Amino acid sequence: MPFAPLLAALAPWITRFLLAKSAFIFAGFLGRLGLVIATNEFAIQPLVDSAITAWSMIPNQYLCWFGAFGVTKALSIMLSASTLIGAKKVFFAKAPA
Repeated sequence: MPFAPLLAALAPWITRFLLAKSAFIFAGFLGRLGLVIATNEFAIQPLVDSAITAWSMIPNQYLCWFGAFGVTKALSIMLSASTLIGAKKVFFAKAPA
């Protein structure tokens, strides 16, 4: 194999480069995860709590009809989708140049 000596000479540098790159990726992931946790704690959770409070004020006779027509499932799907879109924007956001 004619490239064996070259690979042997470059292997430590390639290994260091890959380790450094993976450390940057991992640090970026942890930073974004912290942002998502903070967003969930201070933005999403108060909205969910207020939605639960507002939903509990609806009379039971209307809630029965909402369940029969599938309004509760539709609202649940829409809220889940909006949460996933928000998480997608955070995780896949481009870094500022």
